[in-house]
Amino acid sequence: MLRAFFSGNRQIKKLPILLHGLWLLTILASVWINHTYSQREMEQIARTEAKTIVQRDLALRRWAALRGGVYVPISAQTPPNPYLAHIPDRDIKKPDGTPLTLINPAYLVRLVAESSNGKGNAIAHMTSLKPLRPENRPDSWEKAALERAELGEKEISEFTTIDGKPYLRYLHAVATEAPCLKCHASQGYQLGDLRGGLTVSLPTGILLAGHDQALHALHLWHLLIYLLGAAGLFWGQGLVARRIRERNQVVAALEESEANFRTVADFAHAWEYWMAPDGSMKYVSPSVQRVTGYPPQLFLADPEFIKSIIVGDADALVENQLDNDLQHKFTETDFQIRTSTGEIRWLHHICQPIHDRSGGFLGRRASNYDITEEKTAKLHNEELIDKLREALEKVKTLRGFLPICAGCKKIRDDQGYWSQVESYIASHSEAVFSHGICPDCAHRLYPEYYPPPDEGPTSKTDPTDPPAK
Repeated sequence: MLRAFFSGNRQIKKLPILLHGLWLLTILASVWINHTYSQREMEQIARTEAKTIVQRDLALRRWAALRGGVYVPISAQTPPNPYLAHIPDRDIKKPDGTPLTLINPAYLVRLVAESSNGKGNAIAHMTSLKPLRPENRPDSWEKAALERAELGEKEISEFTTIDGKPYLRYLHAVATEAPCLKCHASQGYQLGDLRGGLTVSLPTGILLAGHDQALHALHLWHLLIYLLGAAGLFWGQGLVARRIRERNQVVAALEESEANFRTVADFAHAWEYWMAPDGSMKYVSPSVQRVTGYPPQLFLADPEFIKSIIVGDADALVENQLDNDLQHKFTETDFQIRTSTGEIRWLHHICQPIHDRSGGFLGRRASNYDITEEKTAKLHNEELIDKLREALEKVKTLRGFLPICAGCKKIRDDQGYWSQVESYIASHSEAVFSHGICPDCAHRLYPEYYPPPDEGPTSKTDPTDPPAK
């Protein structure tokens, strides 16, 4: 039973390996989750920065469009826009004669972008599928993004490379507004049409470098945590192994103790059982079947079954037993049972309380010995003794000193009377006398019939025989 209960030793030994695998999977999952979160966070930062640039340029463009554009002095950096030649007041002069040229919103945004575009900075660019300015023609990525914008997407972004360097390409769709028609009505645009897009090419080298450093630190921390956890698991494995060895020793001792108990109890000649304090049977020896003809499982399942095989007042016997149980008394009694074959047997019952080491009551241990043969022999002997006693009571014996007369041979009784010997013996025993005559008396009383030996031929005739005629 114990070996079956602890049959999971192999599984217990595999537990550290399983825990180590789970710990490794946990660390790897944590690395993957943190790596994914860090990657998404880096991408979100890059998109936020690109959106900020776009929102800045769109705000500037909207401000200029609401004011119809702005005039600036003509210079090499701000020459007249040849694509606005159809506007009558593209070029004007100040009262002092200084020439001014109109800077429309798109031109203003381009000038601002070109002033900030440089090495290591984001590159902002206006593009359209129908540009006025050839330089605003879209590249392959911008063309694909504008086509997606025509399908309803307002923002398109992608992490890619430009000249072998990492960049975030971002496009924000720009719809045609009323101020835009001043310059682009000739192209056939109407309110709400997709005018084009404002793109930003944001270098992400610095972000990726910081991301890589964060990942490196993340991996180192996870490696350290994994090693600490693995060390703890190895320590725990040693502790578990030690506990398993100790438990195996205890199990071996328990198995040996159980084997000894089984050897003593299961092979006991008497019917042994252990009754718990609540009245249930905790153990019934196999010998019960030899004694009663019923299997031990029947008594274990139904502790009241024993009452059904007791011959006589079973309730009184059990009640007396329970009373002794409550008082924790030692009891010993004899009773009869009826076996499964109907045979009546005598049992000698010995019952005593059992306690644990702390004195707690564990129930009662009982032994029932089959004493049918002894009981039968005893009853037979008692019958013989009774018969012998009855016979002896009928026998009278003579003993002690008997006063007898030296002459007439009479005997004096206890009352002082003298009686004939035969009368005295007859009154003091069961003896019955028959009378005859001895040879000497025959010669003396009847010499004519029985002459003395010296007066005639020797005769061997018994004097008690009748005289010859």
